[in-house]
Order: sequence, then structure tokens, then C-alpha cells
Amino acid sequence: MNMKLVSAIITTHNREKLLLRAIDSVFNQTYKNIECIVVDDSSTDNTKDICSKYPIYYIYIPKAESHGGNYARNLGIKAAQGDYCAFLDDDDYWLPEKIEKQLRLIESKDCELVYCGSRQEFVLQNDIKYRNLLPDRFLCGDLHKKILQYICTTTTNIMVKKNALLEVGLFDEELRFWQEYELTIRLAQRKPFYFVNEPLSVYRIDRRDVNRLTNKYWGWRKAVEYIHEKHTALYKELNIVEQWNAQGVIWVDASIRCKLSGLYYRAVFYYIMSIPYRILKRIKK
Repeated sequence: MNMKLVSAIITTHNREKLLLRAIDSVFNQTYKNIECIVVDDSSTDNTKDICSKYPIYYIYIPKAESHGGNYARNLGIKAAQGDYCAFLDDDDYWLPEKIEKQLRLIESKDCELVYCGSRQEFVLQNDIKYRNLLPDRFLCGDLHKKILQYICTTTTNIMVKKNALLEVGLFDEELRFWQEYELTIRLAQRKPFYFVNEPLSVYRIDRRDVNRLTNKYWGWRKAVEYIHEKHTALYKELNIVEQWNAQGVIWVDASIRCKLSGLYYRAVFYYIMSIPYRILKRIKK
């Protein structure tokens, strides 16, 4: 394999214990030509001391200059020396063969992005449970329209050519929700996507964390409206069925976020509205 440099970009804020696990997973990769960049968004714990013990490139963002997760990711991308960028949230981690298998795939295809399956880590009251989540088989290849109707991946699962990220304008710093989804909308207009059909990362889900963005609704709703306005021209190209599918993906996520935010009546409404979409998606699998 051509030893291309891969830049692992970890964004973090006050999660020193979980960050240790994330950093270790980068250095435990079977593919070794990786640089590790940690972008610390104004942490007040021992994050800096932890990072000083590793051969990493550490970027600290003072509180006065903090502008959210996408700003932090973009700083990491701009500092990256690698041909490819792979992202890792501080509460997630990679399995050992992730980079090796993704790099082999992206080098063999005419594409700019590959993703993989994940192992969901559910943090319960007194236990932790795991469930493998593999990619949908039809979310592969030309996704320039499908990407508007289905969410195919999350930030921790993707590897992207750095030049492609720069050319599409990086992560949109106006967004705090669905940021990777909006990025994939732009990237899917350029080249096809491919995936490694294995769980190669571990994605932490802690419903008790009130600060976790996944558990919020109103900010997410504004983000969805922003995305639709930004990509109005693309959504207008969809036929009636495709537009209905695009609405369905919103209803599914809305029902989950409303439940987690305590908006139970809204959660029930969105769940009922999303039933046909859920059924169709299950049939396609």
C-alpha cells in the first residue's frame, strides 16, 4: 500500500477521560502513517496535560475565540498535512483496522469519501451495551440525490480527501447540528461514496448527557431549516416521492430528539408521520 499520510482530527471539550480512549485508538491503528491533531475547544480540565504525553499536534482555542465544533474541525483540517482527513469526536473511538481498510478502499475507487459501519455504545444507568450498525447497502455510489433523502454516516465514520474538503468550503461554521450531513450533501454532488461494510468505530450514546447535542431539539430544528434554505436548488430537483423521503428523514430524527428533550406529544406526532418512511426504508434493506 502506498503510504499516504492520514490526518486524524480529534475535537474535544472537557472530556479528559474519554479523550484518552480516543487518542489511544488513533495510535493503536494497524496503519501507522497517521498524524494525530487534537483541537481543544477551551477545555478547563487536564486535557492539555494529557495531550502533552503524546506525539500529537495540539491546538488550543481560548474561550474568547471559541466558535463551535465546526470551527474547531476546520482549524484541524487547515493544520493537517495528510492527503486524507479522518475525524474523531472525543467520546468515540476507532477500532484498530479502521484507517487501513478505509485507505485501501478510497485508493482503489474514483471517490473522495469513504465511510464505515459503527458499533453503538449505549451508556445505561448501570450498564453499557453494544450494537453493530452497518451501512445501508443502497447508500453507495452516486448519492447526489439520495443524500437529500437519507443520512448515510456520522463524522467519526468518514475519511475524506483533504483537497475535497478545501474545495467544498470545509464544515459550515454556522451549523451546530447535522454538520456532517450538510457536508456530505456538498461532497456527494462531486463524486460517488463507498463504504467498508464493517463496524470500524465505536459511537457513544449517552441519553443522560443533557449537554449532548443529539439530545436537543429546538436548535436542531433551526439547523434543518438553514440546510434546506442553503440547498433549495437541490431539493427542488427532487420528484414528489423523493421530496417525501427528504421530509421523512427529518420526521425520524425529530421524533427521537423530541423524546429525549421531554417533548412527548411532538415525539408521538413525528413518529406517526415517519412510519411510512420507516417501513419503506426497512423494505429497501
